[in-house]
Amino acid sequence: MNGRRPFLGAFLLTAAVWAGVAVPWALTDREPAPAATPGPGALAGPNIAAEGRSRAAGRQALGMAWSSTWSATVPEGSAVPDRALGAGRCAELFTWATERSAVPRGTATAAFTLTAPEDRGLVVRSLRVVKGRKLPPPKGTDVECLGAVDRGVPQSMESWGRLSLDRPRDLKVSRAVGPGATVGGLIETRTTDCSCQWWIEVEVWEGAKKRTIRIDDAGSPFTLAPPVAGIGAPAQGGALKYGTPDVALAREDSPGDAPSEAPSVSASRLLAGNGQEMWMVADREVPEVGRLTANLDVPGAVCQRVERRLVADGALPAGRAAYAVSIADPSAREDLERVVDVSLKVKKTVREGPPPQGYGCYPAQWGLQTNDKQTEASVRLSRDTPHLPVLTGEPVQLFRETEDEPATGTVFVTVEAWDPDDAEYRFTLDVTVEDASGKRTHHTVDDAGRPFVLASRPDGMAPRHEKYAYYENGHKVG
Repeated sequence: MNGRRPFLGAFLLTAAVWAGVAVPWALTDREPAPAATPGPGALAGPNIAAEGRSRAAGRQALGMAWSSTWSATVPEGSAVPDRALGAGRCAELFTWATERSAVPRGTATAAFTLTAPEDRGLVVRSLRVVKGRKLPPPKGTDVECLGAVDRGVPQSMESWGRLSLDRPRDLKVSRAVGPGATVGGLIETRTTDCSCQWWIEVEVWEGAKKRTIRIDDAGSPFTLAPPVAGIGAPAQGGALKYGTPDVALAREDSPGDAPSEAPSVSASRLLAGNGQEMWMVADREVPEVGRLTANLDVPGAVCQRVERRLVADGALPAGRAAYAVSIADPSAREDLERVVDVSLKVKKTVREGPPPQGYGCYPAQWGLQTNDKQTEASVRLSRDTPHLPVLTGEPVQLFRETEDEPATGTVFVTVEAWDPDDAEYRFTLDVTVEDASGKRTHHTVDDAGRPFVLASRPDGMAPRHEKYAYYENGHKVG
């Protein structure tokens, strides 16, 4: 536990910044609950952070794993800005939505910390979620993040479990915390029919005294409402397992309850993996990248973090990018073979203004390594092209991982843009899927409502010619 203290202490400080104020309720069994819940930013009451008591802090979190889906309803009157939608924008959408009191739908995750008194440790024995006041069903704009991982939560924060407001129960745990030390975790809460407030109560022993500690959202209860129909098509989640970035989506009008049985197609860019170079351009310097690269002695990790930071800041891939094109067919049962055609519709533009900031990140023993090893085809952009074929008659085998999920399959294509000028290429994909009976469906695929963009990069450019070039040191396998 002592080895994790610096990381957990850092998270406590971060949680306090997130929340604006850490709000711990330290109650004995005989002490009443507070008469009124303080609002966001309220000052601590007399029994908060009392001397010799445990302390707590909590906040909403985006998600727990690459396969997580976070959805919420933003109150009416708030239009989602473009900068908060698209690939790699879940953090922006989550921040924008929570600042406007969005109500999570179906599932909510809370990140929390518990700090023991300075003079004695504590032992955590159980944890439960408590259902509070009922709320009217939220109305407004539904938002959704596919692949919703909260990267503001340290990796040392473990999941303590999943609980339900529909079937409350105590989650038995056993966590010992030394004097003045901090422990943290994540709790996922679900509901199918409750539109209500909720919070967490933790039973702890401080020496011989048993206490109940309340964890909420900076003084206010958390909120949760029943789930809504998913915004993303089944195919949009299919490529997440291959390393595509998260996808932020929005919908103003809720559809009917019945899910569609029609095939769906999506495409998303693959992020760099271990041993792969990363090239991007940005309209401005991104200071956060400098902090990420302050210690380049962590091979196989820095370049991926740099790329995610640049994607979230709106930077564009340059030179070469690989894309996963996913097909999902909920109606497929026995016939799981498909034939796929893919072509691009391309628009070339020349960037105006000063040259962009070029970023390159090169792992140990770097060479021309990209994540297109399994690519079925590669195409090079050079001009406006109404119809640029990429794949013709490509066989695809669909697979069904579980009985209640649609059958899915994925093909991979690489797009290149090597030009001496400041060109940018915007393109969409035309995808045709044909089943064994000859039935064909046509799909126009873009990046969450906008074209894909690939910036040009001078052919043969060496890292020394880039504005910012970073090299990972060392080499580690396993």
